[in-house]
Amino acid sequence: MAHRKNSADNLILRALTAEDRRQLAPSLTQVELPIRAALVEPYRTLEYVYFPHESIVSLVTVMSDGTSIAVANVGNEGLVGCGGLLQAETIPYRAVVKVPGLASRIAIKKLKEVFDERAAVRRELLRYLHSLMAQLAQSAVCGRFHSLEQRIARCLLSSRDRIHKTSFPYTQEFVAQMLGADRSSVTLAAGALKRAGFIEYKRGNITILDSGGLDQVVCECYHLLKQEFKTALPMF
Repeated sequence: MAHRKNSADNLILRALTAEDRRQLAPSLTQVELPIRAALVEPYRTLEYVYFPHESIVSLVTVMSDGTSIAVANVGNEGLVGCGGLLQAETIPYRAVVKVPGLASRIAIKKLKEVFDERAAVRRELLRYLHSLMAQLAQSAVCGRFHSLEQRIARCLLSSRDRIHKTSFPYTQEFVAQMLGADRSSVTLAAGALKRAGFIEYKRGNITILDSGGLDQVVCECYHLLKQEFKTALPMF
């Protein structure tokens, strides 16, 4: 039988008081998030919120010609579908599972009830929302000013921080879609990181070989956002 994780593996749920967790527990359902599954589509009515445990979900902007770029990532530090807590029935992003794994799911209607009624829950969720907005804003800076090698390094190091692993089920095509780059450019950039001995990739997986080396390459956005999340969520 597969190991079932506790909902408190999500840092927001872990930060809640025991009483607040008891209020939410009957409405939380553990679900398996398969890789590349779309949990939310742009401007579709939100039904559920997801609290990842070991999975990572990307918020992706999709253009009219089908091209896309990830503007934020959500791991066990956050939740997917938080726009519903701000009186919005939709979000403008597609939420795509980047790393598969478990999550806790709750109906948006129920979470809004608890959000409105319990100040401690509202405080923790708003702290996370502040950090998510910082991530969304920083993605614009990163895409404009930083090289593809820096952005790939940021993608890998932030994934490592969220799931505490160094190997990820990322193809170069998938990385290109997430970064809004063409496949050939990603191949060149990843090749440079591989030749430097920082990463390895084969059979649809990318593995970090030298975190210190990637840390020398990565852009300042990575460190800025890591500090932001640590401030909002000390357990991050």
